[in-house]
Amino acid sequence: MDHIGVLKRAWTVTWRYRILWLFGLFAGGASSTGGSNYQFGTGDFDEATFRQFEQFGYWIEENIALVFAAAAAFALVGLALFVISIAAKGGLVHLVNNAEEGREVRGMDGWSAGFRVWFRVFGIGFVLFAPIVLISGLLLLAIFAPLVGSLVSGGAPGPEAFVGMCGGVLFGGALLLVAGVIAGVLDTLGVRHAVISGTGVFRSIGAAWSDLRSRFKDVAVMWLLMFAVGIAYGIAVGMVAAVFGVAIAVAVLGGSIWGAAVAGAVLGLVLLLPTAIYSAFISTVWTIFYRRLTGREVVQGAEPPAAGTRHVPPAPPTAPQPGGSPMPPAPPPPPQGGLPLAPPYAPPYAPPAPPSPPESPRPPEPPAPPRPPAPPE
Repeated sequence: MDHIGVLKRAWTVTWRYRILWLFGLFAGGASSTGGSNYQFGTGDFDEATFRQFEQFGYWIEENIALVFAAAAAFALVGLALFVISIAAKGGLVHLVNNAEEGREVRGMDGWSAGFRVWFRVFGIGFVLFAPIVLISGLLLLAIFAPLVGSLVSGGAPGPEAFVGMCGGVLFGGALLLVAGVIAGVLDTLGVRHAVISGTGVFRSIGAAWSDLRSRFKDVAVMWLLMFAVGIAYGIAVGMVAAVFGVAIAVAVLGGSIWGAAVAGAVLGLVLLLPTAIYSAFISTVWTIFYRRLTGREVVQGAEPPAAGTRHVPPAPPTAPQPGGSPMPPAPPPPPQGGLPLAPPYAPPYAPPAPPSPPESPRPPEPPAPPRPPAPPE
């Protein structure tokens, strides 16, 4: 498979159909945030900064009802964004598939398809990632249980507790990382089976697993290429975030909390457009890759036969007869399941009659003799 060709085609589709950026923003960009990892201690604040925090705490105590209302509103907005992100994920796959099949790419069609397959898309992710989250919690509990138990009992943990903890983190983390990568690939391919092929949750996961096993090399190469693209995108975003991070740090050190908040908000707005384009591009790459992986290339000018019909090859042409008139075509076969037609079959047209010989010309008649003159009276 031409993986570089997939990337080029995906970029062409992403840049041509700008409506995909909106779906990419909600599918992947709604949960993305940008910022800095600056850590500071209490020495970074002066007395004025502490006074601002103290006044803010008093304001929260006086407006506790408003704070709870705002928290509830933010929770509803977060839930709405989650629902929309799942729909946008399926709608983006549907629109890219329409673009590849030569159909019209419209936003309303994408939202309609996204909400129609919402439970399938959500179910695939839940079935794949819920066990990993549960196993991760149990693994962390098993790793840190000896250390926590020793501290609770008042004793000092032995070296075997630290050795077991380090070994569990290394081996358990490696296994969870591999499981997460496999689950991510199955989720990516399974969603496309559900949206494009219309299969259910478990059938989509099974089909994705079959694709992964039968075409492991192609899938692995595609994943590595997208991993490299993600690293390049992360470096570019990190450079932009570093500039704003310096501005945020300067504002915080200067005691301007609102200045830091404004700089963070501007950073988020600046990253919205590249995040939307990147998310749309990633989904487009995997959709085009899925189409080529499963042999869904459209042959120009060819139409598949209707479901339930049997292809009947055309009858070969008959050789002309010595007289020049062709033989009539063979009669059609009797319909399946019905009574045979009564012989003889009537030809669709009567054969032309042979041409009649030309008539011989008739001899000219002799002229009549002249009449004798009449006698005088």
